[in-house]
Amino acid sequence: MRRESGPQRGGRQQAAGPGGDGRYTIRAVTRAIDLLDAVAEDQGRRTLSDLARQTGLHASTTLRYLESLRERGLIVQTSSGGYRLGARLFELGSAFTRGISLWEHAQEIARDLSIRVNETASVGILDDGRILYIAIENGQRELGIQWRPGTRHPAHCTALGKAILACMPWPAVNSLLVSHPPEKLTTRTITEPGALRSELEVTAQRGFAIDDEERAQGVVCVGASIRDFSGSVAGAISISGPKFRLASSQLRSYADLVRGSADEASRRLGYVYPEKR
Repeated sequence: MRRESGPQRGGRQQAAGPGGDGRYTIRAVTRAIDLLDAVAEDQGRRTLSDLARQTGLHASTTLRYLESLRERGLIVQTSSGGYRLGARLFELGSAFTRGISLWEHAQEIARDLSIRVNETASVGILDDGRILYIAIENGQRELGIQWRPGTRHPAHCTALGKAILACMPWPAVNSLLVSHPPEKLTTRTITEPGALRSELEVTAQRGFAIDDEERAQGVVCVGASIRDFSGSVAGAISISGPKFRLASSQLRSYADLVRGSADEASRRLGYVYPEKR
Protein backbone atom coordinates (compact mmCIF):
# COMPACT_ATOMS: atom_id res chain seq x y z
CA MET A 1 0.00 0.00 0.00
CA ARG A 2 1.27 3.43 -0.90
CA ARG A 3 2.21 5.50 2.11
CA GLU A 4 0.57 8.93 2.36
CA SER A 5 3.44 11.07 3.43
CA GLY A 6 3.53 14.86 3.47
CA PRO A 7 4.22 16.68 0.22
CA GLN A 8 7.75 16.25 -1.01
CA ARG A 9 7.73 18.51 -4.04
CA GLY A 10 11.29 19.57 -4.73
CA GLY A 11 12.27 18.82 -1.16
CA ARG A 12 9.58 21.17 0.17
CA GLN A 13 9.29 21.00 3.91
CA GLN A 14 6.21 21.47 6.01
CA ALA A 15 5.70 25.11 6.86
CA ALA A 16 6.54 25.97 10.43
CA GLY A 17 4.41 28.14 12.67
CA PRO A 18 5.44 30.49 15.47
CA GLY A 19 7.25 27.67 17.23
CA GLY A 20 9.40 27.00 14.16
CA ASP A 21 8.73 23.25 14.28
CA GLY A 22 5.37 22.86 12.51
CA ARG A 23 3.35 22.40 15.69
CA TYR A 24 0.87 25.06 14.59
CA THR A 25 0.34 23.88 11.01
CA ILE A 26 -2.54 21.80 9.69
CA ARG A 27 -1.45 19.07 7.31
CA ALA A 28 -4.66 19.16 5.28
CA VAL A 29 -4.20 22.87 4.60
CA THR A 30 -0.58 22.52 3.52
CA ARG A 31 -1.50 19.62 1.23
CA ALA A 32 -4.29 21.66 -0.37
CA ILE A 33 -1.94 24.57 -0.96
CA ASP A 34 0.67 22.26 -2.50
CA LEU A 35 -1.99 20.97 -4.87
CA LEU A 36 -2.87 24.53 -5.87
CA ASP A 37 0.83 25.19 -6.52
CA ALA A 38 1.04 22.06 -8.66
CA VAL A 39 -2.03 23.04 -10.69
CA ALA A 40 -0.64 26.55 -11.21
CA GLU A 41 2.64 25.23 -12.61
CA ASP A 42 0.99 23.70 -15.69
CA GLN A 43 -2.61 24.79 -15.85
CA GLY A 44 -5.11 22.54 -17.54
CA ARG A 45 -2.68 19.76 -18.33
CA ARG A 46 -2.08 17.90 -15.09
CA THR A 47 -4.55 15.14 -14.38
CA LEU A 48 -5.48 13.49 -11.12
CA SER A 49 -2.70 10.91 -11.47
CA ASP A 50 -0.15 13.61 -12.36
CA LEU A 51 -1.04 15.65 -9.28
CA ALA A 52 -1.07 12.62 -7.01
CA ARG A 53 2.37 11.61 -8.21
CA GLN A 54 3.77 15.15 -7.82
CA THR A 55 2.44 15.68 -4.28
CA GLY A 56 3.11 12.17 -3.01
CA LEU A 57 -0.52 11.57 -2.10
CA HIS A 58 -2.66 8.53 -2.83
CA ALA A 59 -4.96 9.06 -5.81
CA SER A 60 -8.14 8.73 -3.72
CA THR A 61 -6.85 11.30 -1.23
CA THR A 62 -5.83 13.64 -4.02
CA LEU A 63 -9.31 13.34 -5.54
CA ARG A 64 -10.95 14.35 -2.25
CA TYR A 65 -8.73 17.42 -2.01
CA LEU A 66 -9.35 18.39 -5.62
CA GLU A 67 -13.09 18.01 -5.29
CA SER A 68 -13.08 20.17 -2.15
CA LEU A 69 -11.08 22.86 -3.95
CA ARG A 70 -13.35 22.60 -7.00
CA GLU A 71 -16.51 23.00 -4.93
CA ARG A 72 -15.07 26.23 -3.47
CA GLY A 73 -14.24 27.58 -6.91
CA LEU A 74 -10.49 27.45 -6.36
CA ILE A 75 -9.88 25.06 -9.25
CA VAL A 76 -11.78 23.97 -12.37
CA GLN A 77 -11.61 20.63 -14.17
CA THR A 78 -11.25 20.85 -17.94
CA SER A 79 -13.02 18.66 -20.51
CA SER A 80 -9.77 16.74 -21.01
CA GLY A 81 -9.55 15.83 -17.33
CA GLY A 82 -6.87 18.33 -16.36
CA TYR A 83 -7.15 21.01 -13.71
CA ARG A 84 -6.64 24.76 -13.78
CA LEU A 85 -7.01 27.54 -11.22
CA GLY A 86 -10.50 28.88 -10.61
CA ALA A 87 -11.89 32.41 -10.59
CA ARG A 88 -12.21 32.38 -6.82
CA LEU A 89 -8.44 32.66 -6.55
CA PHE A 90 -8.55 35.81 -8.67
CA GLU A 91 -11.15 37.25 -6.31
CA LEU A 92 -8.97 36.47 -3.31
CA GLY A 93 -5.92 37.95 -5.02
CA SER A 94 -7.84 41.09 -5.88
CA ALA A 95 -8.89 41.44 -2.26
CA PHE A 96 -5.23 41.21 -1.26
CA THR A 97 -4.16 43.94 -3.67
CA ARG A 98 -6.99 46.22 -2.53
CA GLY A 99 -5.76 45.90 1.03
CA ILE A 100 -2.16 46.99 0.46
CA SER A 101 -0.67 50.32 -0.42
CA LEU A 102 2.65 52.10 -0.22
CA TRP A 103 1.10 54.60 2.19
CA GLU A 104 0.37 51.79 4.64
CA HIS A 105 3.97 50.56 4.77
CA ALA A 106 5.90 53.75 4.02
CA GLN A 107 6.90 54.78 7.53
CA GLU A 108 8.06 51.31 8.48
CA ILE A 109 10.03 51.02 5.23
CA ALA A 110 11.73 54.37 5.84
CA ARG A 111 12.49 53.53 9.46
CA ASP A 112 14.10 50.19 8.60
CA LEU A 113 16.38 51.78 6.01
CA SER A 114 17.28 54.71 8.27
CA ILE A 115 18.38 52.31 11.00
CA ARG A 116 20.59 50.42 8.54
CA VAL A 117 22.40 53.46 7.19
CA ASN A 118 22.08 55.89 10.14
CA GLU A 119 20.96 58.62 7.75
CA THR A 120 17.61 60.14 6.84
CA ALA A 121 15.42 57.82 4.76
CA SER A 122 12.41 58.99 2.78
CA VAL A 123 9.58 57.43 0.80
CA GLY A 124 7.90 59.54 -1.84
CA ILE A 125 5.45 59.43 -4.72
CA LEU A 126 5.05 61.47 -7.88
CA ASP A 127 2.08 63.78 -7.34
CA ASP A 128 1.09 66.63 -9.65
CA GLY A 129 4.52 66.68 -11.24
CA ARG A 130 6.43 66.93 -7.96
CA ILE A 131 7.67 64.51 -5.33
CA LEU A 132 5.45 64.27 -2.28
CA TYR A 133 7.25 62.86 0.74
CA ILE A 134 4.81 60.48 2.45
CA ALA A 135 7.22 59.11 5.07
CA ILE A 136 10.49 60.37 6.49
CA GLU A 137 12.64 58.84 9.17
CA ASN A 138 15.28 61.31 10.26
CA GLY A 139 18.76 59.94 10.84
CA GLN A 140 21.60 61.61 12.67
CA ARG A 141 20.48 64.77 14.42
CA GLU A 142 23.91 66.31 14.15
CA LEU A 143 24.37 67.46 10.57
CA GLY A 144 21.53 65.20 9.52
CA ILE A 145 18.90 66.01 6.90
CA GLN A 146 15.67 66.95 8.66
CA TRP A 147 12.42 66.92 6.66
CA ARG A 148 8.81 66.12 7.46
CA PRO A 149 6.12 64.15 5.62
CA GLY A 150 4.09 66.40 3.36
CA THR A 151 7.17 68.15 2.00
CA ARG A 152 7.24 68.56 -1.79
CA HIS A 153 10.34 68.85 -3.96
CA PRO A 154 10.88 68.94 -7.74
CA ALA A 155 11.19 65.58 -9.44
CA HIS A 156 14.04 66.45 -11.80
CA CYS A 157 16.64 67.14 -9.10
CA THR A 158 15.85 64.60 -6.36
CA ALA A 159 16.88 60.97 -6.07
CA LEU A 160 13.26 59.99 -5.42
CA GLY A 161 12.12 61.89 -8.48
CA LYS A 162 14.79 60.61 -10.82
CA ALA A 163 14.25 57.03 -9.65
CA ILE A 164 10.57 57.32 -10.61
CA LEU A 165 11.11 59.28 -13.83
CA ALA A 166 13.68 56.73 -15.02
CA CYS A 167 10.91 54.12 -15.10
CA MET A 168 8.63 56.26 -17.25
CA PRO A 169 8.67 56.53 -21.06
CA TRP A 170 10.46 59.65 -22.22
CA PRO A 171 7.37 61.25 -23.84
CA ALA A 172 5.64 61.16 -20.44
CA VAL A 173 8.70 62.66 -18.75
CA ASN A 174 9.02 65.33 -21.42
CA SER A 175 5.36 66.24 -20.99
CA LEU A 176 5.95 66.64 -17.26
CA LEU A 177 8.95 68.91 -17.92
CA VAL A 178 6.82 71.08 -20.18
CA SER A 179 4.11 71.49 -17.55
CA HIS A 180 6.64 71.84 -14.72
CA PRO A 181 9.75 73.53 -16.17
CA PRO A 182 12.84 72.39 -14.23
CA GLU A 183 14.44 75.05 -12.07
CA LYS A 184 18.18 75.31 -11.48
CA LEU A 185 18.43 75.13 -7.70
CA THR A 186 22.21 74.68 -7.50
CA THR A 187 25.11 74.81 -9.92
CA ARG A 188 24.78 71.02 -10.33
CA THR A 189 21.05 70.88 -11.13
CA ILE A 190 20.32 69.29 -14.49
CA THR A 191 17.68 71.31 -16.35
CA GLU A 192 18.42 70.76 -20.05
CA PRO A 193 16.03 68.05 -21.38
CA GLY A 194 18.67 66.20 -23.38
CA ALA A 195 21.05 66.00 -20.43
CA LEU A 196 18.25 64.94 -18.10
CA ARG A 197 17.19 62.23 -20.51
CA SER A 198 20.74 60.85 -20.55
CA GLU A 199 20.83 60.96 -16.75
CA LEU A 200 17.56 59.02 -16.53
CA GLU A 201 18.84 56.41 -18.98
CA VAL A 202 21.93 55.88 -16.81
CA THR A 203 19.70 55.71 -13.74
CA ALA A 204 17.48 53.05 -15.31
CA GLN A 205 20.49 50.99 -16.38
CA ARG A 206 22.22 50.92 -13.00
CA GLY A 207 19.00 50.60 -10.97
CA PHE A 208 19.32 53.59 -8.66
CA ALA A 209 19.31 57.38 -8.82
CA ILE A 210 21.77 59.89 -7.40
CA ASP A 211 21.14 63.48 -6.40
CA ASP A 212 24.67 64.87 -6.12
CA GLU A 213 24.03 68.32 -4.64
CA GLU A 214 21.42 68.95 -7.33
CA ARG A 215 18.64 70.10 -5.02
CA ALA A 216 20.65 71.46 -2.12
CA GLN A 217 24.32 72.34 -1.81
CA GLY A 218 26.26 69.84 0.27
CA VAL A 219 23.48 67.21 0.29
CA VAL A 220 23.69 63.85 -1.51
CA CYS A 221 20.81 61.41 -1.96
CA VAL A 222 20.51 57.89 -3.35
CA GLY A 223 17.12 56.49 -4.38
CA ALA A 224 15.46 53.48 -6.00
CA SER A 225 11.97 52.88 -7.34
CA ILE A 226 9.29 50.75 -5.67
CA ARG A 227 6.83 48.70 -7.74
CA ASP A 228 3.40 47.36 -6.87
CA PHE A 229 1.71 44.05 -7.68
CA SER A 230 0.99 45.14 -11.26
CA GLY A 231 4.61 46.07 -11.95
CA SER A 232 3.79 49.78 -12.03
CA VAL A 233 6.01 52.21 -10.15
CA ALA A 234 4.27 53.08 -6.88
CA GLY A 235 6.96 55.43 -5.58
CA ALA A 236 10.56 55.42 -4.47
CA ILE A 237 12.76 55.29 -1.40
CA SER A 238 15.96 57.23 -0.77
CA ILE A 239 18.58 58.13 1.79
CA SER A 240 19.97 61.64 2.27
CA GLY A 241 22.99 62.97 4.05
CA PRO A 242 25.82 65.50 3.92
CA LYS A 243 28.29 64.93 1.10
CA PHE A 244 31.21 64.24 3.41
CA ARG A 245 29.33 61.25 4.84
CA LEU A 246 27.90 60.00 1.56
CA ALA A 247 31.17 60.23 -0.32
CA SER A 248 31.44 59.03 -3.90
CA SER A 249 33.57 56.06 -2.86
CA GLN A 250 30.76 54.81 -0.61
CA LEU A 251 27.78 55.46 -2.88
CA ARG A 252 27.74 51.96 -4.36
CA SER A 253 27.43 50.31 -0.95
CA TYR A 254 24.71 52.76 0.05
CA ALA A 255 22.95 52.14 -3.27
CA ASP A 256 22.91 48.40 -2.61
CA LEU A 257 21.17 49.00 0.72
CA VAL A 258 18.65 51.36 -0.85
CA ARG A 259 17.90 48.92 -3.68
CA GLY A 260 17.50 46.14 -1.14
CA SER A 261 14.94 48.20 0.76
CA ALA A 262 13.14 49.07 -2.47
CA ASP A 263 13.01 45.39 -3.44
CA GLU A 264 11.64 44.48 -0.03
CA ALA A 265 9.02 47.23 -0.24
CA SER A 266 8.02 46.05 -3.73
CA ARG A 267 7.50 42.52 -2.46
CA ARG A 268 5.29 43.85 0.31
CA LEU A 269 3.15 45.44 -2.37
CA GLY A 270 2.86 42.13 -4.19
CA TYR A 271 5.44 42.62 -6.91
CA VAL A 272 7.14 39.42 -8.06
CA TYR A 273 10.61 39.95 -9.49
CA PRO A 274 11.74 37.91 -12.51
CA GLU A 275 14.05 35.06 -11.60
CA LYS A 276 16.98 36.73 -13.36
CA ARG A 277 17.40 40.44 -12.65
